[in-house]
Amino acid sequence: METLILLAEHEKFETKRLILRKVERSDAQDILEYASDENFAKNAGFKVVEDLEAMKLDIVNFFMKNRLTIYGIVEKTTQKLIGSIDLRVRGEGAVFGWSIHPDYWGRGLMPEAASCLRDFVFNQLKLQVLTASHFVGNYQSGRVMEKIGMKKLGQIYDDYAGEYLLADYYALTREEYLNQI
Repeated sequence: METLILLAEHEKFETKRLILRKVERSDAQDILEYASDENFAKNAGFKVVEDLEAMKLDIVNFFMKNRLTIYGIVEKTTQKLIGSIDLRVRGEGAVFGWSIHPDYWGRGLMPEAASCLRDFVFNQLKLQVLTASHFVGNYQSGRVMEKIGMKKLGQIYDDYAGEYLLADYYALTREEYLNQI
């Protein structure tokens, strides 16, 4: 129960260049800009969304339904929502997932957002392990995982938009995290 309270109390995080906050229906157009991109959808494991009303419904069914654990990634200078990051707490651990607009790839923004929530996982929530996976073709996500201190443990088959694909599996334990800082 304490974990849920801490998640509820932390509706917003700030980094040097980003604001992590709850996603609202008013963000639909920003999300549609990248969710309608076939290359993005493939890398993120999503189905392409091309309709604004469908996106608003997706926001209600996915983002708002999971408000405690999903944050929109907003670029401070433009106030534009450019991606999302989620943190699914499971017992003494958490699972990361993220996506970012292709126009923002390669700028170090996702490691910045992920580092912020990684620190929250270990310093505030006091969880024991953080895990993440990416399908084998999405090497950019693997680089983010490595940049925030996660180690590749192996491969598994995982569900990406209804298709089982080979995925690289990463983890970072609390002990490893504390030894890194």
